[in-house]
Amino acid sequence: MPTEPMSKPHNYVLGINAYDHDVSACLLRDGEIAFAIAKERITRQKHQSGFFQEVVDYCLNAEGITLDDIALVVRNCYVLPVDDLEVRMLSVDVPEILDDEERRQAEKHPFFLSQSDKVRTVSHHIAHAYSGFAACPFDEGVIMVVDGVGSYCADITEPGQMTEGVNPLARESESYYRFKGTHLETLKKVWLNPTRGMLSDEFYYMPGLGAVYSRVSSYIFSDWNKCGEVMGLAPYGRPNAVKPFIEMKDGELDFTDWGREFDKPFMVERESNWEASASVKHWEDMAWRIQDDAEKVLIARAKWLRETTGARNLVMAGGVALNCVANGRIAREAGFDNVWIQPAAGDDGNAIGCAYYGYLAIQNNPRSFEIKHAFLGRPYSDAEVDAAVSAPFIRLQSSAKRCDNICAEAAKLLTEGNVFGWFQGRSEFGPRALGHRSILADPRQAAMKDKLNLRVKHRQAFRPFAPIVLAERAHEIFDGDQDSPFMLMAKNVKPEWRDKIPAVVHVDGTARVQMVRPEHSERLYQLLKEFDALTGVPVLVNTSFNVKGEPIVETPQDALNCFLTTGIDYLAMHDLLIEKRPFNGVVHSVTKFFSEVSALVNTAITAESRPAAR
Repeated sequence: MPTEPMSKPHNYVLGINAYDHDVSACLLRDGEIAFAIAKERITRQKHQSGFFQEVVDYCLNAEGITLDDIALVVRNCYVLPVDDLEVRMLSVDVPEILDDEERRQAEKHPFFLSQSDKVRTVSHHIAHAYSGFAACPFDEGVIMVVDGVGSYCADITEPGQMTEGVNPLARESESYYRFKGTHLETLKKVWLNPTRGMLSDEFYYMPGLGAVYSRVSSYIFSDWNKCGEVMGLAPYGRPNAVKPFIEMKDGELDFTDWGREFDKPFMVERESNWEASASVKHWEDMAWRIQDDAEKVLIARAKWLRETTGARNLVMAGGVALNCVANGRIAREAGFDNVWIQPAAGDDGNAIGCAYYGYLAIQNNPRSFEIKHAFLGRPYSDAEVDAAVSAPFIRLQSSAKRCDNICAEAAKLLTEGNVFGWFQGRSEFGPRALGHRSILADPRQAAMKDKLNLRVKHRQAFRPFAPIVLAERAHEIFDGDQDSPFMLMAKNVKPEWRDKIPAVVHVDGTARVQMVRPEHSERLYQLLKEFDALTGVPVLVNTSFNVKGEPIVETPQDALNCFLTTGIDYLAMHDLLIEKRPFNGVVHSVTKFFSEVSALVNTAITAESRPAAR
């Protein structure tokens, strides 16, 4: 009897953004993204750095394979090439990158200090570029990569990266490329020249667009990675109340000195309430200034790309590509037919870029996959959801019922002003909640914005909320026909709709739009259809399923924890509609009391441990 031929084994390529902030992994199966995850979703620590064991195991377990099945591993870290960094960490203690527990974990892992040919390293902006174009909808176009800081010039080994004559200690700030198929050509690179630093704060004073934007973020919010909040604050500022930080002269950037007038950083007031500070107006003016500077530079760069190459398609990557206000203006003003930004444009998305660099540039495969949605986490079964909901302590605080039509039930409750946690399908990859790990609400109520900020998100009142909209109806409500599936483009809300959906209209009349299609998110699309049928409004408020300072939820247990400790009214997980029992209020009050007591005790201990003033 003839034997059946054995099926060809899959070609698995693993990409890893390693060690520094936003550690992540992406697994390709025969050139298609199988799974991708950021470490913060697993460890519950925002922008988590460190070793990559958790994210690698997550992808392997989701696919049901082992390390032996991986044909190629490509890694990136903007600090240093990963193999160099690992050697240095053998003799240097860098706990923010590798603490004692993870050091022991790393020493046992075959990728750590690997000299295998199947474990490779790629430079930072090349990883960003591949994360953008390798799975974009276009066969050809140009790429704009702008971020805070990339690789040292001395560490860039890929050919054609315009490193000749550049200071070896200069670092990447902006990179511009042209692509056709799998071929990538470098058009321009802008470098961060070495700068003097104090206590390793060189990044704070680096002369680059992303670096200066992060400097303003550090100044206003005591966190370099709050650039999204700076963008949201900017419309409240007074135009030109602060002198420009960046000016462009003949295509070159000129940076104003950071002077004595910038003497009101929030770090000095860190223990006070941000919104109650006398410096808020100053911070608003600072935000307006850097946002205006950034938009002018980015639009000028995009127009230059269009005029010099004649390209019709623009792809963007790097942390600055998360600035949806600038992205919206580029789409409207730069002259491209299409502007596309992948959903994880920041450093977490470099796991995608690493994987595709391996698949395309090292293995020499053709491009064959397009990112059409961001739902790249592993699926959770109904049994896993049922187990989480059935836990005794959860059952004391909540009750769950199975619905024949969860979308119709949720839509009706949303029209009554209830706030929903929405947990469906595979989680999103990237910083935006796109309707699978979201908090949803009725956009018709102006008070909903304050309700969400105060009762649920626990964040500043100026922070805007985004709309999700039926894709085929978006043109009725928002200006422009540019597609926006990943909530990475701000659009003007048409005047006749601003009073109809006030909860998602920012103070400047814009909204950060996500268009929803049934082929990408069937259940979310159906929910919008049900809400539209009841209200005539095909829009919902969509914000990430988390509270301030925490990552977006990943697991059913994460979702329940957030639901039970916030002002969310209902939770929909798969077909289950979950509401709180009265006992939840008792548990929440007791937990909050002990949390506040613990915080006071820790503050007192910290104060006692400080050296006395001299």
